[in-house]
Amino acid sequence: MAEFLRESRVAKAISNKTVVYESHVRAFWDTARFDESDNMIHAVLRKKG
Repeated sequence: MAEFLRESRVAKAISNKTVVYESHVRAFWDTARFDESDNMIHAVLRKKG
């Protein structure tokens, strides 16, 4: 099982150190809304270019 996990995408996903910027989190929550009809959170983000 351990060998399978090491060779799978799961290993990369759990070992990869992703940088999360506070400004990105704030931007997400500033535009987020909860839609009760589908029980999902929706947000509109724009990429600065």
